[in-house]
Amino acid sequence: MTIQTRHFVLTPEGTIREFTPEQAALIAAGAGRLPEFAGHDLRYLQLTLENVPDSDELRIQTVGARIHFDEHGRLSEAGPPAESEPITRFEHDAVVQWALRDLPAVAPTFH
Repeated sequence: MTIQTRHFVLTPEGTIREFTPEQAALIAAGAGRLPEFAGHDLRYLQLTLENVPDSDELRIQTVGARIHFDEHGRLSEAGPPAESEPITRFEHDAVVQWALRDLPAVAPTFH
């Protein structure tokens, strides 16, 4: 079984930015800084892909959050997405499709 976790933020400019697991761990621990996001609330999506052994099945699980960066660009707060600024279905699906872009598709992809 192969499990892969991917990390994405939805930026204030409307783009999607992916972080490596190493970058995400440093940011979550407060050891990484993102000065470009200083003072901002962002929406975060974590996507887990799991290949099921002896099957062509791929399981996808997503979870969303709202994260806040302090004035130095360090993660200072995380919680559920705000009702006033939810993660839209389009944004969710765009992240899922981006994560699947390099996988060969032999059948429809359901998520």
